[in-house]
Amino acid sequence: MSRQYWAKPDQTYEEHITAAYRAWRETVAGKQALIRRTGRTCGFEPDRFLQSSLLTVVLHDIGKNILPFQRMMDTIRAGKRADPRENYRHEIVSYAFTLHAGFALQQQEGSLLPVPLPIEALAVLGHHKPVNPNMEGFHRELTADAPIVCDDGVARAIDLARDIFAEEGYTLPRFRLPKGNPMDPVKRLIGPGGGFPKFYEQFNDPDLLRSPYALLKGILHYADWNGSAGTPICYSLQARESDLLTHIQARCKAKKIQFTGLRPFQEACASTLGHCIAIAPTGSGKTEGSLLWALRNLEEMGDGKVIYLLPTMVTANSIFHRLEDYFGKGNVGLTHSTASLLFAEEEEDRTAVRHALFDKTFMTPATVATVDQLLFAGFNTGKWPVVEANAANSAIVVDEIHAYDPWTLGLLLEAIRHYSRLGARFMLMSATLPAYVLDLLTQALPDATIVRDETLLASARNRFQTVDAPLEEAVDAIIEAVEGGAKTLVVANSVGACQDLYTKFKKVGLDPLCYHSKFTLQDRAEKEQKINSDSESPGLLIATQVVEVSLDIDFDLMFSECAPPDAIVQRAGRVNRRREKDDTCITLYRPSDVSEKIYDPDRTGLLDRTFEAFRDAPFRPTEADLTKIVELVYSGMDIAKDSRFREASAQYALSQGQRMAIFDNPQRDPHYEVTRKVDYPQVSVIPLTFRDAVTSLSPLERRWYEVKMPAWYVKKRREVRGDVVFCEMEYDAGLGARFTDTPELAYMMT
Repeated sequence: MSRQYWAKPDQTYEEHITAAYRAWRETVAGKQALIRRTGRTCGFEPDRFLQSSLLTVVLHDIGKNILPFQRMMDTIRAGKRADPRENYRHEIVSYAFTLHAGFALQQQEGSLLPVPLPIEALAVLGHHKPVNPNMEGFHRELTADAPIVCDDGVARAIDLARDIFAEEGYTLPRFRLPKGNPMDPVKRLIGPGGGFPKFYEQFNDPDLLRSPYALLKGILHYADWNGSAGTPICYSLQARESDLLTHIQARCKAKKIQFTGLRPFQEACASTLGHCIAIAPTGSGKTEGSLLWALRNLEEMGDGKVIYLLPTMVTANSIFHRLEDYFGKGNVGLTHSTASLLFAEEEEDRTAVRHALFDKTFMTPATVATVDQLLFAGFNTGKWPVVEANAANSAIVVDEIHAYDPWTLGLLLEAIRHYSRLGARFMLMSATLPAYVLDLLTQALPDATIVRDETLLASARNRFQTVDAPLEEAVDAIIEAVEGGAKTLVVANSVGACQDLYTKFKKVGLDPLCYHSKFTLQDRAEKEQKINSDSESPGLLIATQVVEVSLDIDFDLMFSECAPPDAIVQRAGRVNRRREKDDTCITLYRPSDVSEKIYDPDRTGLLDRTFEAFRDAPFRPTEADLTKIVELVYSGMDIAKDSRFREASAQYALSQGQRMAIFDNPQRDPHYEVTRKVDYPQVSVIPLTFRDAVTSLSPLERRWYEVKMPAWYVKKRREVRGDVVFCEMEYDAGLGARFTDTPELAYMMT
């Protein structure tokens, strides 16, 4: 009886490759339109690409047919712990085989690329560990002896590969088997002094290398991951426009909103094919309009993904739950820095990990994420080829496009240009869009259709009034409003001011809810649940800018510190959200010195101009009036001249040039390869008061107790216990975090 060869402790080699092949077939069916588009751009025929792609799948694990790996499998299958130091990275052996097979395929079918670079072998080499000239993941193998190859296992693996090729109507090329140390050909290509730079120099456009490589490797990951998990691939949403309309009606009924059909704005979104820039006030139904647009465009594009990008984790969580209601559990992913906590509460840990992997790479039919998850791929971090291969085949919604600083906006526009060239379609949405931002968006997407909600331009949602005094002097008016039964929102521009107001209202016997970014994740989640709940929603909410975007909340009155005009319009959208009330009011107060440092550090007079513009505005401004205020305040501004915007616009080219388009980036530059630029870097720590409470918790469970604090403060007052960083601070579940004996917390933005 011949020996059994194992790919995993519970999966034979033949079972794994066969499962990976089935997953490959499903994946390329979903990506066939993308393969054709990439082929037209990069100069290859789809059928030629499929042969290279299939080659990576059938040979990616052939290196497991070595004695060290099979001994490790035998040990694990016997219920014992294997010593990974006795193993040899199987990808290196697989690389050597795929290198020979790839060159043989070039001779048989012609080159996939304009330069005869063996990208199939490089994709196989990096299907577990990052690949770059430093070869961080393969240091042990650099000096190790060559492993003993199981010739029988290799022969059977090649026979299986030949059968799979034949099943697709292809011929597996005959190739000579590699001899000697398999690390040698790796070093000859990508090691110090290797030949890769000479190949790279021959590409006049790096995207001609990057795009095929990302697609090739992305499909390999699909096949390997799904083949290992034994799960069928659900590539795209099966929902159609009529299905979504049914769910929208049900949501309106649950929210006690009369549904009389789609609004003209939503119908315009639904009928727009291609890129779209949507400008509409809060409450126009932008979310549903964007989903109708996405489904219509995916129907024309062929199978593809829906990716919904937002500026904050809070807004992403909110939209995730809405999309899950529309499209069903399992069809919508969520990815941001704390998304794993949400899934860990609902599912077994193993499932949560699978979600994290699939969601981070946009493999779920629809994914809700912060914009950072797309931007990181431009720095070649993580599983960027899968992200790129999926984003290139997507209808991508970028909500609150106005909300980004010059650095993030610069990166985002470069990403939009890149993915739109690959065939992705974008919808960029905002309630307020200054002319200078709209100009930048239309430059990035010159063929985009601009859709405006014209039906609400003449309508007025709220009264506006200004008070030439600081927000602290509004206390009596706020108390009177709350005691009179008005649901009241108070927005301060800093955490410190927010906390001071909360303390004052608690002292006079009111029951306010304080909401800002300096709470533990657990406390913040509980507050968000109350804010979004119809039954628990607070009568008095004291908050910072975190309420500005995408929260489905509704108040009667708002008292706010003056902020930039677009921020004020966003805040005002939380009052009389459904336009059903007649006596709602927004009261603006003079900005504090802290507000100036937050919003206008260069002292351009931005906040003074904003205050004056609202002071001179009609008592009950229409949406058209609010648009004019935004344009008036920002008149003459040109963000393209901002040094941060210019640096960000060039950063992707610099980062990818350093990695010669396709090499992985195991550690991003902490200053330039970031998605958000901040003057005061924040780090996640656990308040020292919770030290005893978290000692018995798992690392994932401990994250619920984390709060972000300035790095300089943590450096002074941290206490490290094992792998946990605690920090001395004052912490209260109602108030949030405060510095110990220092007032600087007031300078924090949100």
